[in-house]
Amino acid sequence: MRCFNSFRFRRETVVELTRARARGRTLFFRTSTCSTCHAVGKEGGTIGPDLTTIGAIRPGRDLIESLVLPNATIAQQFETYAIITDEGKAHQGTLARRSTETIVLCDASGAELRVRTDAIEQMAVSQRSLMPDGLLAVLDRAEIRDLLAYLQSLR
Repeated sequence: MRCFNSFRFRRETVVELTRARARGRTLFFRTSTCSTCHAVGKEGGTIGPDLTTIGAIRPGRDLIESLVLPNATIAQQFETYAIITDEGKAHQGTLARRSTETIVLCDASGAELRVRTDAIEQMAVSQRSLMPDGLLAVLDRAEIRDLLAYLQSLR
């Protein structure tokens, strides 16, 4: 009897984990704004890092930190650049392309911004991520757990 109960418990746990991952996927692609910037497979944006295998690369603790404190660790190639032009205009975004004549930034909405290099007064790597603070504020605890279960399942 005990063996049967143990099996039933494990089966129910697996079923619930599968449901949590499915709910997390829905949150990622539909409810929250994650997929605006991040891709999983061929779905989603390219402003932020591709998360297709994030569960194999980062432990759950690191994933939570990235969600709660997006400025704590910024992935290489996704640093935010701040530019001030000689006209005093300020721009920020990730570096999409660079040539001797033009810098192309990708802003938080995914739009590309071209700035002539001869018009740049200042350019620096920012300590802030394009990923905004407070993204989890719109989710309840169960939704956060579901989103984390989904991210951890990506391998």
